[in-house]
Amino acid sequence: MVNVLIKTAAIGTLTLGLGSLAHAETWDLPSPQPSDNYITENVSWFAEQVHEATDGELDINVHPSGSLFPGDQIKRAVQRDQAQIGVHVLSAHQNENVLYGIDSVPFLADSFEESNRLWEVTKPALDEDMAEQNLQLLYHIPWPPQGLFFDREIHSPDDAEGLKFRAYNTATARFAELMGMTPTQIEEAELSQAAATGMVQSLISSGDPVYNHQLWDDLPHFYDAKAWLVLSHIFVNKDRWDALDEDTRQEVLAIAEEAEQRGEEQARDLTDTLKDRLSEKGVTIHQPNDALQAEFSRIGEEMQEEWLEEAGEEGQRLVEEYRVSQ
Repeated sequence: MVNVLIKTAAIGTLTLGLGSLAHAETWDLPSPQPSDNYITENVSWFAEQVHEATDGELDINVHPSGSLFPGDQIKRAVQRDQAQIGVHVLSAHQNENVLYGIDSVPFLADSFEESNRLWEVTKPALDEDMAEQNLQLLYHIPWPPQGLFFDREIHSPDDAEGLKFRAYNTATARFAELMGMTPTQIEEAELSQAAATGMVQSLISSGDPVYNHQLWDDLPHFYDAKAWLVLSHIFVNKDRWDALDEDTRQEVLAIAEEAEQRGEEQARDLTDTLKDRLSEKGVTIHQPNDALQAEFSRIGEEMQEEWLEEAGEEGQRLVEEYRVSQ
């Protein structure tokens, strides 16, 4: 039987065998994405596999669409054991640790292969930092390469001046500022209303949120910039994790590895199929012209320099190690 240590602030630490419990250990997993999004579908598959591998002694309940906690609150909720496991983009928390934003540095890693190399280099540092915050990183899921959606056709940077831009992390907000747009932090669950009311006139995305929330009429122009591959991270409360016996932890890690591979395959498949689906809904797929490509390159270079300066020696070492591995 799986043995766990159930810790609560009121009771302290109590050791019990799960076989002696009246009910299975249950963890809540909030997800910002809707149930039909491949990120939520992936963590739901992960939860089902964990249930089977532990003979139902560890149950994970997935709460989609920000229904339990909105995206920007998930990390803190898991740290505090208000939810035991969660999924969110760590880059949304770059204000806590600049390293969290390394996957969103424009044009640093803009393909699946490069994203994987960057992940391998940075994961040990992420593991160490997250452990200090009572979190255990399990796996990650990449999103397809990011491009820009607009409510109008854009021929030059001047055409984007002053547009209201949906930001989901520090990097996207800075990208908007450098392009002369006005960034606004909006959670995915609020996107439909924000786009319909003109609060969002542009955003950077793989296209999945635009399709899932049926925003093709509000944002009918997509520019395939391939800026970066943002990562969603799956992490668990470390006290809960450490309370599991070693055999169970190894079972969960094996499932997490399989879920990670599965998530990348889904993201690769979506890279082209999303464009086809959006095109069928009336979205025009553009390749950036010379003026826009030059602007994207300028912004990318500036943001890389800014990130390296802010990241200091550790960040510079990791980027250098990543570049050597290319």
